Amino acid sequence: MAREHKLEASRRHFDRWSRTYEDSLLQRFFFDRVHQAVLTLVANRTEPGSILDVDCGTGRLLRAARARWPGAELIGVDPANGMVEVARQLTPGATFYVGMAEALPLPDTSVDVALSTISFHHWKDQAAGVREVARVLRPGGYFFLTDVSVPAWLSRFIHQRRVHSPADLRILFREAGLNALMQQGVFSRYVLVTVGVRSREPYDR
Repeated sequence: MAREHKLEASRRHFDRWSRTYEDSLLQRFFFDRVHQAVLTLVANRTEPGSILDVDCGTGRLLRAARARWPGAELIGVDPANGMVEVARQLTPGATFYVGMAEALPLPDTSVDVALSTISFHHWKDQAAGVREVARVLRPGGYFFLTDVSVPAWLSRFIHQRRVHSPADLRILFREAGLNALMQQGVFSRYVLVTVGVRSREPYDR
């Protein structure tokens, strides 16, 4: 119950923040730099026809993706109504849904690339969320998960383990049916991209 209250408080916070989110200095000096680093990693591996951003906020990452792949289908999912409303205004032609990572409102095997940047620690059920991403990825599709990460010895002391070590993230990927191909720090040693690919075999729930 306490966890549910925290999640609801978080959604209300992001609803309020949506009005000024684009103006935050964090966008220019942190998020934009992380976004560009992740998109460069995507470009090094694939030419996506469709891109899903999980916890998309105001759609900033998807707009940066459109600059690289103007013909790609852009899809965003976010639990905060306010964020989705702003994203729809700023990102015409993209499709946005209000929803949770743990219950993506998308069909099986429907996207080429899934992205999540600096939001994984907010997910209610992280393992379920990774499984959902695996479900909606096409065989051979990629998941680029970027979040705060800490060494294994430190992760043991973090409350409820919302922040993970690189080894923990590889386990979550493997259990969801994703092969973890690489892990790389971006921006700082504590911001980690984990890149996974969905097996070309049928997804086994």
